Amino acid sequence: MMAPRFERPLPTPDELTAPFWEAARGRRLVRPVCQDCARSFFTPQLICPHCLSEKWHYLDSNGRGSVYSSTRVHRSPSPALPAPYELAVVELDEGWHMLTNIVATADVPTPIGARVEVTWLEIDDHWTFPAFRTLDMEDPR
Repeated sequence: MMAPRFERPLPTPDELTAPFWEAARGRRLVRPVCQDCARSFFTPQLICPHCLSEKWHYLDSNGRGSVYSSTRVHRSPSPALPAPYELAVVELDEGWHMLTNIVATADVPTPIGARVEVTWLEIDDHWTFPAFRTLDMEDPR
């Protein structure tokens, strides 16, 4: 008897999120930016959470930021997401936050404040997910 095969959960893009996933497939990190107050936010929403404007568009991110919070997950909520893995909130340089994974780290969570940059996880021929990796702590950038 074969063991059941679990597929990784994949997003279901809609009108708000399809441009984000299309950019990710091209290895570009984008975020919504309000056309009225000029603030970045994430996740995409019908209105800007800062000023309630309905006018926003996606702009490229430089993909660099700092770890705001992180933890190592040792018991996954699904067999399709093998543990352990690191889950973090990254504060991007443009002033927005993203819940994401940190890859290629030690067995302990990445320290708060550590500098990180976007990297890409090739899930399959159709899906590329953004994740982050730490920058060399000696790097003066």
